[in-house]
Amino acid sequence: MEFIIRHKSIVAFISFTLFCIISLSVQSSTFTLTAEGIVSALVSPFQKAYDGIQGGISRIWAGFTELTEVRDELKMTRAKLQKYESMIEEMSEIKRENKRLRDLLAMQERVEFKSIPASIISKDPDNWFRTIVINKGSGDGIRVNMPVIAYQGGQLAVVGTVMEVRGGLSRIAPIISPAVRIGVKLQESRFPGLLCGYSGNSNLCKMDYISRAAFITFGDVVITSGQGGVFPPGIIVGSVIKSYALESSAYQRAIVKPVIDYNLVEDVFVIKKDLDSDLFKIFEEEKAE
Repeated sequence: MEFIIRHKSIVAFISFTLFCIISLSVQSSTFTLTAEGIVSALVSPFQKAYDGIQGGISRIWAGFTELTEVRDELKMTRAKLQKYESMIEEMSEIKRENKRLRDLLAMQERVEFKSIPASIISKDPDNWFRTIVINKGSGDGIRVNMPVIAYQGGQLAVVGTVMEVRGGLSRIAPIISPAVRIGVKLQESRFPGLLCGYSGNSNLCKMDYISRAAFITFGDVVITSGQGGVFPPGIIVGSVIKSYALESSAYQRAIVKPVIDYNLVEDVFVIKKDLDSDLFKIFEEEKAE
């Protein structure tokens, strides 16, 4: 009795174990009260727990494997989608380019003059777009001082003149450049003048030598006069946004906004027109003075 009291924890554990074994023997007909049966009864709960844990780990691992496969498939699908999107964009760009070329050919048929169609491949950002480079040159029949026109918004208008020619390239000076001078006139009143770029960093032009007798209003259309031997007559240049009389002068000045937006123009036509060399020499002499 004294032993039981002294080792009551051990006795309690042994009693609980015997109780479990007896309970299993009552519930299971296959259980035998032997050493093997006792060991089996003791190990069985741990075996079941191990099997459960192992099964859970197997299912979790299978889930990770499936997730990895799904992730790889998703990456492949995204790559294919990006490739297809890129192909669609390329096809759209090709369609836009084909349409632009068709429109260019259609526009060339509308041009009344013999012309060479060309595309702009560069604008000089260091010079405020005062020069434009096109993809046609001397090999295509282009020469210095040939006039250049373009369509914008369905309207044919003046772009500038050829200032430099190479084998497959040409450089154009637009009319917003102070170096370019062309003969123009007011479309409504027919008063003539001389047009050039307003300043080195402006997108406007100025029309000088307009008679004080001319009544100029906002929006008056300015067209080429045909004088000066460069542009054929009747091509639209722009519209008047302001006019004023010059002090100590018999003339007025008009500020003209060109029709062509040089930030947007992409294609041009170089008119195959021989320059009147005598008139050009006169203009060169005036510029030198």
